[in-house]
Amino acid sequence: MLIAIALACGPTANTSKTTPAPPPRTDRWSKLGFEDRHSVMTFTVLPNMARTWRDFQKTPSPEMTCRTCHGKDAEANDYKMPNPSLPHIDPAHPPPGPMTEFMKTRMVPDMINLLGASAEHFGCNTCHVK
Repeated sequence: MLIAIALACGPTANTSKTTPAPPPRTDRWSKLGFEDRHSVMTFTVLPNMARTWRDFQKTPSPEMTCRTCHGKDAEANDYKMPNPSLPHIDPAHPPPGPMTEFMKTRMVPDMINLLGASAEHFGCNTCHVK
């Protein structure tokens, strides 16, 4: 009896053929503590991005470590970003060339997905000083 009442009072079926929009992506990364961030970077980001970097660089094995992005003093700086030792980038005037295209089409979108970040919270100046 209660099931029948609950069903009768529940939402009506959606008869439209349109697919509902996905929920907005949250900035999950900003909510993680240091240990959780370290785990995501070590076990998810680094292996995936190292393969992407290897393929772009056309090297036989991945040549990427934490220091590639976070700099030689990564541990001493608590892996803070942006990293001033990376080239400074103004996203309104990025340098032309294949590296910029690779960063825009592969690195940034892949990092957004791997980190569970949103495009509003991740871009050129997440890693590079403006």
